[in-house]
Amino acid sequence: MSLDEDDLCPEDHAHWLFSVMYLGYNSMLEVGDEHLKSIGLRRPHFRVLYVIQRKPGATVREVLAFLNITQQSISPIIKTLIADGFITQKEDLKDRRSRHLYLTKKGRAAWRGVIDTQRAYLKQAYQKVGFENAKGYAYTAYAMMNEKNQRQLEVVWKDKTFFLDDYER
Repeated sequence: MSLDEDDLCPEDHAHWLFSVMYLGYNSMLEVGDEHLKSIGLRRPHFRVLYVIQRKPGATVREVLAFLNITQQSISPIIKTLIADGFITQKEDLKDRRSRHLYLTKKGRAAWRGVIDTQRAYLKQAYQKVGFENAKGYAYTAYAMMNEKNQRQLEVVWKDKTFFLDDYER
């Protein structure tokens, strides 16, 4: 098969790549799920822990904005995480309706356990494809985000990016 720049993304390639990205992402999540299961949590709990770890003191509104979910769907998750000692909440002294969320030591350990297993999985994949391909993947994934998702990323990452070539080798 030959490919010119005008047809940089043939239809067959696009359909195949959708499957590869979906299944690759799910595979990485599944290694984290194993750790979560061992501590009695599921993926929705981790999503909340993730946002709070990235932004200590995040309000429920900020967590909702990043995860793009409703108050109704997050309330039982937050209640469970508080009851089980993974997060704490503090009232905002200026606005008592607003609650700020923080990870406890137990919450940080849960977050770290998932992140470490997923990072090892991603590192293994990067080692298989090499530095240049790993670098290209990060740029491609970033470029695929629409403006709404870029705003969601800003909630916890502000103006930071961590492309591989930002690091010294």
